[in-house]
Amino acid sequence: MHDPHLHLFINDSEILARSDLHRMVQPLRKEHGNPVLTPNQKDEGTAIGYSSMLHDPHDNRYKLWYMAHEDGLIRLATSPDAVNWTRCGFATADEFQTRCDNLGLAPVGKRVDPFFKNARFVGFAYYVNQLAGDRGQGIHFLRCNDGKTLEPHLPGPLPGVGDRSSILYDHVADEYLFVSRPPRLGFRKDEPVKPRLANLWKSADLVHWDDCGVVLGHDDLDPRDVQIYGLQPFRYGRGFLGFAEIYHEAVERLDTQLVWSDDGLRWHRTIPRDPVLPLGGEGGWDTHWVVPTHNTPIEQGDRLLVPYVAACTKHASGKRHVRAIGLASIRRDGWVSLEAGRRPGRLVTTDLPLDRPMQLHVNVDCRSGYLQAEILHADGPNAGQPITGYEESAARIESLDATNHQITWNQNPTIAPTPTKTCRLRLTAYQASLFAYHWS
Repeated sequence: MHDPHLHLFINDSEILARSDLHRMVQPLRKEHGNPVLTPNQKDEGTAIGYSSMLHDPHDNRYKLWYMAHEDGLIRLATSPDAVNWTRCGFATADEFQTRCDNLGLAPVGKRVDPFFKNARFVGFAYYVNQLAGDRGQGIHFLRCNDGKTLEPHLPGPLPGVGDRSSILYDHVADEYLFVSRPPRLGFRKDEPVKPRLANLWKSADLVHWDDCGVVLGHDDLDPRDVQIYGLQPFRYGRGFLGFAEIYHEAVERLDTQLVWSDDGLRWHRTIPRDPVLPLGGEGGWDTHWVVPTHNTPIEQGDRLLVPYVAACTKHASGKRHVRAIGLASIRRDGWVSLEAGRRPGRLVTTDLPLDRPMQLHVNVDCRSGYLQAEILHADGPNAGQPITGYEESAARIESLDATNHQITWNQNPTIAPTPTKTCRLRLTAYQASLFAYHWS
């Protein structure tokens, strides 16, 4: 999902001018048949969650490691399609079968400690009870050698770190990003302690960790009761996206907002702050708590799968929790759109490279409208004017919904280099949703 040629509309940093185009966070589509995995009402009790889903190419199965609220033990389920699941029993070695609270899995990096070197996956779990031979409970990093069984590395490297956590393997930098709650507390002026913030650590080997500090917290735009319950980052496009779990303490509800970062260190909430994963309607199974599982979105054709944990009981329900696992998805690169309505909307990008022949692909839904594309001079006496042969009148598309449509000008898909080696792109949309473009 990392693609340096992909341009999203998460913010206006790559937009020079914009008019009559309105940013909209696209809510994930909750799939038919949810929930896809429910507690068995026996040893699992009434609540399962704190989970992580990956696709295992070794046996071409989706695998879901999850914790049952009743006993806190980690279990495994597998599926050929992420919809129909088969339980496979406990997923920890016998000597480490003890109560956990949160877990996440990720691919194996190139610089990991020898303990993790031959694993199929690595990850973390928060152990509520002390492990044999360890100095205490808390965060421990795991290996999975056989595609099922999780084994912790001892001792735990981050004593005192909070329980709600997530992990990302950044294959670009060959390092891990681990997000949890800081061992210290967060404050607002003249307000009681608010402990839930997102703190980041980095490591190449999963043993030695650098504390990068708090990277996301509540701010003055939030209601007074809002806390950052968790953050799951993932590589996307030219930078990072993430799911921020937003806890509304007064009503004991959790929903999920979309966040972004250029470098993985400085995180921002997408404006508007509408949920990317909203709560369900009255009487449903997901009315109180909706948060993605601890993993990156899973690519499946032109869509991205986002499994999630949901509850219809309040945060502090304890043994009376009712919680299950569902499946959501979103069109590829469709996290945020710029919406054009009854008046044509226009944008002009910042400078784009044109030192060699380039092509333009767009992700757009203009089934009831149109989109036009125009290449502009970036500087010189003709700055802002169309480059001959690439006027918008020669590149108009209508009645189309596509995630990767190639733009042509009078059937010509190639944009010739300019003497200045730069250009700008102007897009005009009417009755359309513009999601992204690809320039390469």
